[in-house]
Amino acid sequence: MSLHYSQLDEIKKQYILNGFVIVDGLIPSELMSELLESADRVTEKGRKGEWKDVRVVGKQFPPFPPGEDIWGIQHLMHPDLESPVFASWYGSEPILDVSAKLLGCRREEMQLELFNLLVNPQEKDFALSWHRDDVKAEVSSEEEAEKLKIEHHGIQWNCALYDDDCLIAVPSSHSRVRTPEERAANAIPGAEMPGQAIISLKAGQTTFYNNNILHVGKYNLKVKRRTLHGCYGSPPPGDLNRAQNILQHFPPPFPTYISSPAFRSSLPKVLKPMLDRLLAMETQLKKEGRVVGFSQDL
Repeated sequence: MSLHYSQLDEIKKQYILNGFVIVDGLIPSELMSELLESADRVTEKGRKGEWKDVRVVGKQFPPFPPGEDIWGIQHLMHPDLESPVFASWYGSEPILDVSAKLLGCRREEMQLELFNLLVNPQEKDFALSWHRDDVKAEVSSEEEAEKLKIEHHGIQWNCALYDDDCLIAVPSSHSRVRTPEERAANAIPGAEMPGQAIISLKAGQTTFYNNNILHVGKYNLKVKRRTLHGCYGSPPPGDLNRAQNILQHFPPPFPTYISSPAFRSSLPKVLKPMLDRLLAMETQLKKEGRVVGFSQDL
């Protein structure tokens, strides 16, 4: 499916205004059944401890300690998961077209980044704290304002394989500092936030969101969740801000599979140059001495 340019313009308009937008039809019909099967299979591997790169209930940000109850599976394109459908979808035309439009670049300039799976816990409900991904909650209003001015070179998304009401955000909060009431709610996991809106997704819908919007995830153990979660980038070489964002989920040392021949050969053709741009960013950052221990391989 290809979206008409006028549709892409409207999608970007909503994204800029609200900090998020919901888009239909970005999963090709021929991939849906395989995505559902693979999502269930890798979830079971994570729950049984057969896959160690998981998000553990009780912990919001990496690194994650060992644990039996999980809320996410990391590194969906890892060759050892033997699930090539994830890379096929990550490199499919519809999701790349919308992402390029929101990034303001050509598809040929995009960079491969994170790709994970969000799932429901099994033992207890779990809520994150309200947050912006790139701005720490404890910063002053002045520092918050300065950080929100930093140009973004990435796009983040959730694509629901089942109906999903877990993501909640405050519309347009990506473009302003927090109010005192919002600052107070920031410190309480699962708190109600003034002006919050549930980003309700039907199966097959995708929400793209500025990751500096005030947002939170709430996980209900009774509602099955299999939501594809990831991002792309289009940074200029050596953009440290983008590197720091990626390193939230690729903590040093950078996973060796990223630069392995097995990983590269497993990717669809369209993703290989996107991988090269990720590795080139890493190389430049190390050359400049701006990120130490970013990789074991380069």
